[in-house]
Amino acid sequence: MPMQQMFLGLGAAPSVEHTVSNGDTNLDVSTIFGSDFAANVNKILIISSGHEIGGTGTGGNRAITVPSGMGGSLDIQNAGTISGSGGAGGSGGAGQNTYPSSAAQSGGSGAAGGSAIYVASANVTITNTGTIRGGGGGGNGGSGGASGYGGVSFHAHNSPFWCDSGDGGDGGNGGNGQGYGTSATNGTSGGGGYQPDAGAGPGRSPYYAPGTPHWNTVSPYCLAGAAGGGYSGQWVSGSSGGTGGNGGAYATAGNSGGAAGKYIELAGGISLANTPSGTLQGTAP
Repeated sequence: MPMQQMFLGLGAAPSVEHTVSNGDTNLDVSTIFGSDFAANVNKILIISSGHEIGGTGTGGNRAITVPSGMGGSLDIQNAGTISGSGGAGGSGGAGQNTYPSSAAQSGGSGAAGGSAIYVASANVTITNTGTIRGGGGGGNGGSGGASGYGGVSFHAHNSPFWCDSGDGGDGGNGGNGQGYGTSATNGTSGGGGYQPDAGAGPGRSPYYAPGTPHWNTVSPYCLAGAAGGGYSGQWVSGSSGGTGGNGGAYATAGNSGGAAGKYIELAGGISLANTPSGTLQGTAP
């Protein structure tokens, strides 16, 4: 909707107002008000009853951003709903490998939900009779599974072979948090552990002679657990990766993951000109 300019009387600073459209996203107040943003002008931003605006994506986008450098004042008048974006889920950790050797990895951390409003200029008032809510946090990724156990075996001629163990499965990804236009999602299940048989897993083979590359064949002494030379051949499959945590609903942290988004986020050294009322959901400024 076009901005309207009002003159409040002789000597008074002019006032301009802008009513946002239902479904507007990622609004930048400096773009909305143009040259009036830095001028000594009283600005009014209106969100009507029954309308919802929001931040999109899983990158912490805010529904409304008030950048630094504003002149005059700004009153955000909300009778509708202002929603932050949801936080992204963490990635699953890699499973443990036995050859080449590597440890199981922890899952990545879920991201915090996006704030509904971000304020980096002074002289901002928020008049709220509606709902202002931060996005839900993303769930943490699941940890990778452990590898199985590989024992030593001797065949009939007492030549030693190591019975290889299976690799651990990768962890599942964490779910995304709820945000504007998107629901919270559940974490995914971890991958199954590999069995130590021919072709199971990258570079895997069931046994190898010490000091030589893995052989891409199947040893009956490992598979059957045959005894020889006082040792028993044995192998164990790797364990499955852990399940990723679920993403959080609006104003809720992810499962062991990212924090809920703020309903109002303030830049360092900035405070609001008032204390908003109405429905405020999420982490406080």
